[in-house]
Amino acid sequence: MDPRDNPFPSVPIARLTGSSDLLPVGLQGGRVPITVETGAIAAMRAQLDAWRRQRLNVPSVGRALAVVGDLGTGKSHIARDLAHTVMTGPGPAAPVLWLIDEPVWDFGQIYRERLVTDLKDQKSVFYEVLLDYYSDVTAESLAGSRSLDSIAAGLKGRDLDPQAVIDALNLSEAAIRADLERRLQGLTEHGKFASALALLQIPGFQNAVWEWFMGHPPSDILRERGIDSPIDDVSSVFEALAVFAFLYGRAGRRFILVVDMLEKVLEWPIDRRTAFVQAFEKLVNVYVSVGGLLVFCVVPDALGMLGEGVQERIRPIRTTALTDEETVELTRRYLERARGTERPALDAPDPEPVAADPPAPDPGAPEEAPADLAPFTVGSLRYIRSLAGGVPRRMLKICHHAWAQAARRAPGDGPPVVDEVIVRDAVRATFETATLEQVRASIRSVLELESRRFEPSPVRFSARPAGEAGKVDFWIPVGRQGAAIAVLTTDSVMQAIQVERLERIVWAARKDTGAAPCQPLVVVNGYLSPALRQRIAELTDAQPVVYSDRDFTVTLREAVRELARRLEAADRDGVLEVIRSRVEDITYQQTTVLDYLQRIDGRVEQADAASARRLGELLRSLPADPEPPEPRAHRPRAARHRMPEDVERHFDRAFDAIGLMSGVPATFRDVFTVDETAAGDLRPRRLGFTMDEFQAVGVAVLLEKLLEAFRDSVATWLEQAYATRSLPGEAVPTTAQERRLRTICRSYEITAEMLPVFRLESMAAFGPFTEGPEPIEHASRTFRRAEAEDALSRLGERVLAAAMASVRA
Repeated sequence: MDPRDNPFPSVPIARLTGSSDLLPVGLQGGRVPITVETGAIAAMRAQLDAWRRQRLNVPSVGRALAVVGDLGTGKSHIARDLAHTVMTGPGPAAPVLWLIDEPVWDFGQIYRERLVTDLKDQKSVFYEVLLDYYSDVTAESLAGSRSLDSIAAGLKGRDLDPQAVIDALNLSEAAIRADLERRLQGLTEHGKFASALALLQIPGFQNAVWEWFMGHPPSDILRERGIDSPIDDVSSVFEALAVFAFLYGRAGRRFILVVDMLEKVLEWPIDRRTAFVQAFEKLVNVYVSVGGLLVFCVVPDALGMLGEGVQERIRPIRTTALTDEETVELTRRYLERARGTERPALDAPDPEPVAADPPAPDPGAPEEAPADLAPFTVGSLRYIRSLAGGVPRRMLKICHHAWAQAARRAPGDGPPVVDEVIVRDAVRATFETATLEQVRASIRSVLELESRRFEPSPVRFSARPAGEAGKVDFWIPVGRQGAAIAVLTTDSVMQAIQVERLERIVWAARKDTGAAPCQPLVVVNGYLSPALRQRIAELTDAQPVVYSDRDFTVTLREAVRELARRLEAADRDGVLEVIRSRVEDITYQQTTVLDYLQRIDGRVEQADAASARRLGELLRSLPADPEPPEPRAHRPRAARHRMPEDVERHFDRAFDAIGLMSGVPATFRDVFTVDETAAGDLRPRRLGFTMDEFQAVGVAVLLEKLLEAFRDSVATWLEQAYATRSLPGEAVPTTAQERRLRTICRSYEITAEMLPVFRLESMAAFGPFTEGPEPIEHASRTFRRAEAEDALSRLGERVLAAAMASVRA
């Protein structure tokens, strides 16, 4: 194997023009492009065959096909395969084929250099169509005379020359040509082109018209007749293509337009982009109406730039990832061409199933390369397909580098075989286009342009040990509470062991910021396996950024901005926590006063005509009533663990919220109140309950028991964490302890989510603060409901932060 004989392209990019197998508008005597029969190629060929089966010289419905797929998935290859099939297929005459590699601002240059280079060779087509219309218009001018019916029939049957009839009968040639121009204008819907086509019937104008059709500026004789601008912009070029499509269709000729990389239009200024889209949509409608075939390639995101009406007329053909079988077949064909054993593409057999490996292989022996795949094996090709995600361009690039590395193997090492180690080296050679130092320099540039404060790990840990956290490349502080974004770089990620290494760094970074949140961001230089991408995203709560020269700067900048917004929101919550605590105390006192006021108001309404002595007894009885609910009073104090005040207050607030919602309702007391002033017999009262009230009480009890268990688990964890302080050289808390606390808090959160806390609304409906329609009572009820919701939501997060801060203090 000679490294110079590499059968795989180093830059596998297919282009419609300038290819070894295509002329500017057709086929050249080169080799057939290598391809395999994928689903998208089969769908394209089926559409082409259906379009070709339509009869010529009769009105037919054309087709507009969109080849949709991401970069590198074979869109251009499918379009080139279409062009090759068109130019080599059966039929009396090859279709007229126009190819556009990609839209550019200077559409006039594309028109002159690519689309009309052979237009003069098509003069006969134009003259034939125009002669037909000229004959029809001349015959219509004879319609008023019965003696000339036979001549009119000869013109319509194309048996007579219209110019000879005009001269013989001394007809008004100017009037007939004006009728011809009006007829063409109605058919083509483009005035300038109708005028130019009508002038083609006049010998003195033919050369000027053809020069204008070729993209040159109009001559003076054309300017005098309203043709005053060249065909050099998007609108006029698409108008020309529409007119040519009409003429070719009228002459019974097939015509095809293929446009690659339509998404390039999105990079244009808005005014140019709008003009292009409008002209392109009109062109699609023309091709579908007059029987043409228009094919364009586009990425999925750019397809939406076309209007809904046009999209309804487009038939999408979507590319898919190559399968294992297609990967093996594609590789085999490249190797066969290099060895000179290539089979004809049309006679190639179906791909053999790759799952049928030799029976009972030796597990300890390396896989041997089949003769037709050497130096590759079926296993290594499967691995390549997996790493490349089935994208043909990536796979061919990896095969190129893997073949080169196998070829450089020393002869004494035995026959070269591409194994997984070589494949991973090839992936790095393919995708790692820069060194880690260059990647870090790019990150630094982005942060500097964003005017963000940042510090490398050597600066951050200049006065203290770094540990695994020192492997973070950049720390971006956010807010004043110690929160930070930790940016760490890594080479290509293709194995789980690499993710485990990143996990250790991420845990160390979060531990370094203490109670303040830390948001890691992983930047990958090279390739990132799709499966491992998801693991990294779950680990860091952020999608990793893959380095590339094309969009790395924009992606990194947006990622940093989003993470900074998250941390800034958390920082604001931390600053307000102290204020919130004090406000809660004051609010609780106000709530107690409101409770007393509501009770007094209820007693006054019920007393009605009671004496001053009775009213005084009621007022004096209020202090004897139970104090505002103390929901934790019934729990044995001895069973409770000691807990730092910063942690305890979160539990106190949660228990208080439930207690406020579930105190003894005033309606319970009223049922036992006896009105001694009432006349007649005293009758007992019965208080009814609804199903909602039963469910609400059940929720309150379950939630209180859950809080007690959660509090006891946190207290036990704190005792263990404090005990670790006595161990020399041991970090507090340890990584295992931190993970356990996070698990405890998360377990509470997902369990509490299962309880329908909204049922507590029913408790508010019959609680001690709901009597009467007074505004103060309504405000009290609203406050208590909001207080309960605020105290119980995100409780696990607040306890986690408070406990970690307490242990590290």
